[in-house]
Amino acid sequence: MKYCLVFIAFFLSICFAQSSFSHPNERSEVGIYKNKFIWTGTGQAFVPNYIMIGMLASNLDEITEENLEKFIDEFMHGHGFTGVHVPVSGQWFHIGERRVTKNDTEPDIRTYDKLAMIIQKVYEAGGCTHIWLWGDNERGQTAKSTLDGIMGRQEKRVLDMIAQKLGPLKGWTMGYGFDLWEWVNAQQLKEWHDYMRSKPGWNHLLGARSSKNQLNQMYEGLDYSSYEYHKPWYSELVKMINQRASKPSFSEDRYRIRRKSRYPCKDYNEDETRRGLWHHTMAGGIAAIWGNLDDNGIYSNKDALKSFSSFWNDKKRFKKDMIIDNKLTDGYCLRASDQHYVFYKEDCDKLKYSFGGTPKNVIALDTRKKYKEIELGMKETGNYVFNAPYISDWAIAVEKKPGK
Repeated sequence: MKYCLVFIAFFLSICFAQSSFSHPNERSEVGIYKNKFIWTGTGQAFVPNYIMIGMLASNLDEITEENLEKFIDEFMHGHGFTGVHVPVSGQWFHIGERRVTKNDTEPDIRTYDKLAMIIQKVYEAGGCTHIWLWGDNERGQTAKSTLDGIMGRQEKRVLDMIAQKLGPLKGWTMGYGFDLWEWVNAQQLKEWHDYMRSKPGWNHLLGARSSKNQLNQMYEGLDYSSYEYHKPWYSELVKMINQRASKPSFSEDRYRIRRKSRYPCKDYNEDETRRGLWHHTMAGGIAAIWGNLDDNGIYSNKDALKSFSSFWNDKKRFKKDMIIDNKLTDGYCLRASDQHYVFYKEDCDKLKYSFGGTPKNVIALDTRKKYKEIELGMKETGNYVFNAPYISDWAIAVEKKPGK
């Protein structure tokens, strides 16, 4: 009997280890379902919210396994961000140096090894990585500064190595760079996209950020729509996602907190960051990049940011068929048919909401605080008013209980 119990315990430990190990691989690639980002392996929709790797290190050569793991633990597990944003530029040729010159010809394998480590660590932690291929042309951080220029021999060597070394890895996407309207055109972006898509087994979404505060695109044939909007709020975000409703949208400016900002019109504070996360999701699910460049980078309201993630990601409340339906509330509403509803309203102590279908469980959340559901109970279809205990920014989820 003793040996039988030992064997059973050993067998269960092996099963658990295999289950834990295989879980990340079930997600597979970042893909597309209509205007939502999804994990292709599970079909689960999600809203990518990337934390800037620049809060950890200014260049790739400063990143180690140890400091990356601490960074992931703090900002993905502790704050709730869903992944990491990594700009590369000249480091494709020489790790630690972003500038590109006509002398740059051969890729630096150390950069690819470091990126592979980042992609794998982030993926194992449950997230995804977004890479910017190039940087700012005025600072000499683009392929235009190479001997043969955009999509010349030097850039194609970089792209070939990306496909070889990073292509087989799961859970990452890539944008061509930023301020693209200054230095690249639609035909060149098409050539880049087609070149990468021609690589065997290529499964990574590609995009290119468009002009400042406009709803145009540099090239319409890319995989997701990308915009540089300065501090967009709900109404602007709805216009953004509706502009090209057949593919996902990414507001690909970096939403930064900077105490000594030269750009107060576009930089955020902690509370605007929290509300921004909710607005990007309630508008239909628009990806974004975030970062606190002051002090140690930790947000003073990290519990509230994590509360947002707990509500949406931990509970898998963001559904791939969700649509906006604000006629059901005096706030904002996302619903998936008559099965799942989320309502959201700011600075209020009353929130009107209605839903249809079968009876459902209803919970409320104070989005300014640490995650704690307020159970409102099972309710029949109908019209309701949530009378909150005090004024705050409130969310309500209406859904079937698990197993029901």
